[in-house]
Amino acid sequence: MKVKQYRKILLLVLMICAAILFGCVERALGRQLSTQQIASEWSAEDSYAQISCFFSKDAAVTKDYVIQLEQKLKTALQEASEDTSDVNGRTLVDCYSTKGELTLYSDRASITARAFGVGGDFFTFHPLKLLSGSYFDGEDLNKDGVVIDENVAWQLFGSNNVAGMYVEINGVQYPVRGVVKSDKGYFSDAADEEAATVYVSYEILEGRSDSSTGGMDSVATSTPAAGTTDSKGGSYGQSAGTTLDSYELLIKNPVQKFGFNALKEALGLDKSSYEIVENSSRFGLMNRFTVLRNFGIRSMNTKNIVFPYWENRARAYEDLAALLLILELLCLVYPVIFAAGKIHWLWKHKTEIRQKLVQWIKVFVKELRIWMKHVKAEEHPVKKQWHWKK
Repeated sequence: MKVKQYRKILLLVLMICAAILFGCVERALGRQLSTQQIASEWSAEDSYAQISCFFSKDAAVTKDYVIQLEQKLKTALQEASEDTSDVNGRTLVDCYSTKGELTLYSDRASITARAFGVGGDFFTFHPLKLLSGSYFDGEDLNKDGVVIDENVAWQLFGSNNVAGMYVEINGVQYPVRGVVKSDKGYFSDAADEEAATVYVSYEILEGRSDSSTGGMDSVATSTPAAGTTDSKGGSYGQSAGTTLDSYELLIKNPVQKFGFNALKEALGLDKSSYEIVENSSRFGLMNRFTVLRNFGIRSMNTKNIVFPYWENRARAYEDLAALLLILELLCLVYPVIFAAGKIHWLWKHKTEIRQKLVQWIKVFVKELRIWMKHVKAEEHPVKKQWHWKK
C-alpha cells in the first residue's frame, strides 16, 4: 500500500514539474522575439502598447495615408487627455514598410535580393544585430543609405565589414550604412527569414528617390518606376512597390486596448483589407486561449494579405505557445484530480478528522503548559531552607 502511495506522490510531483517546465518554455518563446518586446523595453510600467497592422495590396495604403493616420492618432491621444509632446520619450512612435526586389552591384559581383522599403523608426521596431556600421534614419532627407544583411555583404564584397562602401542600384551609387546579421530563428525556412535582404528607404523602392552618390563623381540620378528593370537588366522594385504592406505603432496606452481601438477606428478601411495585431499582449494567457479557439480558422488566409517574415515567425511562435499551453493543462489534470480526491476524502471523514484535531490540540495545550511550568521553574528556582539543630 505504501509503495502504491509513493508512486502516486512521485507521479504528482513529476506532473507539476512538467507543467512548470512547459509554462517556462511557453513564456520564454515570446521573449525571444525582439520585434514583439518594444513596448516593454520602451516603458517598464506597461504604459505603451505595440500594435501592428498588415494591409492587402487592394487597400492601396501609401505614405500620405500614414501621415493622415498619425494625425488621427494624435487627436485621439489629445481627446484622452494624454500629453503628445516628446519629453522623455514620445507618446507615438511608428514605422511602415513594403516588400520588393532590387538588384545590387559592386565592383566584383551583383545580387538580386529581397528588399524592404522602410520609413519612420523601422529599426526601433526591428533591432537587427549590427555586424558593422549603423542603421539609417527612415526620415533622413537624403534617402541615400542602405542597410544590407550578411548574405548580401558576402556576395558583393566578400566581407561583413563593408560599412561606408557603395552599392549601385540602377546606375545610382548608394552608401552602405550598415551590415546586419541575417534575422534567423525557429521556423526560419518556412518564414523565409534567411533570404538575402536589403533595407532601403521607402522612396528608393517606390522609385521617387533623387539620391546623389554621396560625394562620388556622379550627378544626381532619378530612380525609375517600380516594377521595371535597371540599366543592366537587373530587378528594380515591384509593380506594387508604391503601396505599403505593414504599419507598426508604439502608442501611449492609458487604458487597456486604447491604442488598439484608436488605430482600428482611425484606419477607416474595409475589414477584409487589413489584419491588426496587438503585439504587446499576443503572448498573454487570454490570447493563447484565443489562438486555440481559432486554431484551424487562423490558418485560412481569406484577406489576400502576405505577412512579412517577422510576422510569419511570430504567428508560428503563437501556435507553438498555444500547443505548449495544452501540454501544460494536460500535466495539471492529474494534480487537480489528486487534489479533488483528497478534498473529497477530507470532507467524507470530516467528523473523525475534527475529533482527532480537537484531541491533538488538547494534547498540544497540555504539553505546552507542562513545558511552560518547567521553564518557569528553571527561571525561578525554589531556595532550599536549612534548619539548624539546637
